[in-house]
Amino acid sequence: MSCPPEIAAILLEIVKTGLLRIRQLGWNHDPDRCAIEAEHVHNLPDLVKEYSPDLLQFYWETERMSFIDQSTPAERANFEPLWDQLRPHVERSTDGLLTQ
Repeated sequence: MSCPPEIAAILLEIVKTGLLRIRQLGWNHDPDRCAIEAEHVHNLPDLVKEYSPDLLQFYWETERMSFIDQSTPAERANFEPLWDQLRPHVERSTDGLLTQ
């Protein structure tokens, strides 16, 4: 199934943000944080390529929450506006069954 364009745009912005952060963290010699950032975004290109509501929900409830649990508010700040944009799409695609 094709990823709806409005969802794809948000997911690609999350990937872009993550990659820019990984680059900066690499230059700052922080491999542990690079790994956390990469773990957060590494499945999103596949979600854009082979979209399904279940995979979107997995990102939202599992990968995003794992990132949140491993991150300070400052480390999450760049993603919060993007998650706010994604939330209504997740709610629609998963019948509103969100953990957060």
